[in-house]
Amino acid sequence: MTDRLSRRQLLARGAAAGAAFALAGCGDDGPPAPTAPAPTPPVPTTATTALVPLPSERMLKGVSLIGDVNPYDDSLGVRQYLLGGARPTEVVTLWAVWPALQPTAPEPRTREAAFAQLSAPADPEAAAGLDRLDAQIAQANADGRRVGLTLYQAFPEWTHPATLKLDPRLSHDLGGPGFPGAGRRGTEAHIPDDRSDDGPWAWFVEWCCARWADTGGAPSPGPGIDGATAGNPRSARIDWLQPLNEPNLAWWPQTSDRFPAGTIASAVAEMVRSAATVAARWRTAAATPRGPELLIPNTADVVADAGGFGTPWRDFTSELLRALSGWVAPLPVGWSQHNYADVKYGPQQEGPGAGRWRAQEAIDLLGSGAWPDPGLWLTEGGYQFGVTEAAPQVWRVDPAKVADPASADVFAEQVAKLQANWEAMEQLPVRLWTQYFVNDKDVRFQSSLRGPVRVGPDGVRTPNDPPYPAADLWPRLGA
Repeated sequence: MTDRLSRRQLLARGAAAGAAFALAGCGDDGPPAPTAPAPTPPVPTTATTALVPLPSERMLKGVSLIGDVNPYDDSLGVRQYLLGGARPTEVVTLWAVWPALQPTAPEPRTREAAFAQLSAPADPEAAAGLDRLDAQIAQANADGRRVGLTLYQAFPEWTHPATLKLDPRLSHDLGGPGFPGAGRRGTEAHIPDDRSDDGPWAWFVEWCCARWADTGGAPSPGPGIDGATAGNPRSARIDWLQPLNEPNLAWWPQTSDRFPAGTIASAVAEMVRSAATVAARWRTAAATPRGPELLIPNTADVVADAGGFGTPWRDFTSELLRALSGWVAPLPVGWSQHNYADVKYGPQQEGPGAGRWRAQEAIDLLGSGAWPDPGLWLTEGGYQFGVTEAAPQVWRVDPAKVADPASADVFAEQVAKLQANWEAMEQLPVRLWTQYFVNDKDVRFQSSLRGPVRVGPDGVRTPNDPPYPAADLWPRLGA
């Protein structure tokens, strides 16, 4: 059975679609269902379950929440679900989308102007999305959860202006062959031209570190506003920032003569150093404000040796480690990877890693590459369902599309595969295991625990009923 999945090959959305992503409400393949204007986010309520301090050797349990059907609040039951069970979810990861926050370049093009522009978005939807993100992070803080923030794999088009000169008729969206070097990805996934520690991307990364730094509970209008240097109005704070996401799959070009060694890994090495440089400005002392640690590079494990798209995860990991050899990070930086292929297909069946989980091989590569921390952070993953298009752009899980022909159906297989991978990862130096989604939409990529949210004739959304069997497994997994 091959481990080549169609992981995020559907990024050909273009600038208009990218602008439609709302912060903490993006990333579900396909447009969101119409909804009424979002109410003002509530003030965080009292936690129902305090986070129990964990011994350092215990693998953390996390869920990644992206999209308008996965808000960390009480509207669709996500918060109550994650706080319940024999072992509640300990880490909540939310998402931010740079093009949605900063669709136009700051004027003047300086760090200070960028900070002010990002903290006070001119677009009302962006401002509302930022407030919703603050509110959800603050709620997770109040609930005693540890919080991660992932930067979605999209960049404002003004950060790579050459792509604007590409003939739009080449776009897959218009039936064209695709942009040169882009595969099926849209222009927003093009890597920024300036990857230095004093350029727009680094300013955005640093702004995130400042915006969600621990201020000791003191509210702030946001970095660059009214003299504030850090914080946000809700005093929300994050523990980890993930500034990269699946660069070996979701970014383009994967090769370019404008990269130091011509490869995406060499460009990512530049960005890792830049991100650490600016993030360290907020980690130089124990006093507040104190910014997050970093998790990098969020490698996509689904890119196999002969995948035909992206850069194989093993090659990318090895080259990035070589490019960072001897580098001393100025703050804690953990190595992160996704584990969709591991979950669905189990240990590798062929190649140099035959017989081993991809995560296990990645840990070995960290050791041979002299990475300071041998632990691996699994920041996104789960069981990706096989789907069938039931109507135009409406996809349903096909119970017969199992990875193992001996499985009764995909729902039983999801439970068995999640359990098996969790138990295997517990035996390794894995710091965090993260499930992608509580709820799904009826789109091509589905991996949730409960199934797709249903939208009634009146527009009201309700969680899938009955939920998938995995919904019962997750709250007791790892107990």
